[in-house]
Amino acid sequence: MKENKHAFSTIVFIAWLPLVGLSGCLNRMDEGPKIANLTYATSRAPLEEKGVFTVTGTFNITRAQGETASVNTIVYDAQGKQVAEESIPLTETALRTSDTLAFGIDCSAAKKGVYTFLTSVKDNKGRQSNGLTGTFTITDVF
Repeated sequence: MKENKHAFSTIVFIAWLPLVGLSGCLNRMDEGPKIANLTYATSRAPLEEKGVFTVTGTFNITRAQGETASVNTIVYDAQGKQVAEESIPLTETALRTSDTLAFGIDCSAAKKGVYTFLTSVKDNKGRQSNGLTGTFTITDVF
């Protein structure tokens, strides 16, 4: 009986092909959420009144599974000091794999200057999305 040395290699190769495709699919399912296309509006408070300013906006989110747990927003003053932070839990109705989400945060204006905010998403497996940033300016009385 003549042996075919290539038969075993061919069988291993053919059996390995579906696993390669499956591993790519599994890797995508294990990715955390991704966010993009930030749009936002701000309201400004006069410095003398030490008023509250509000940052609101939306962004697009994609994820392999609908497992997002919260939208997190942090605001920093011109010196980089954190002045506000908020985490908004999402309900089960917000568990689609692609969507537009809204965020909002109120912050006291202690001094005039350029403020920066960072918004991101965390899923229920603890995976953090990329962050999106925006800026706005607190000015004197207008």
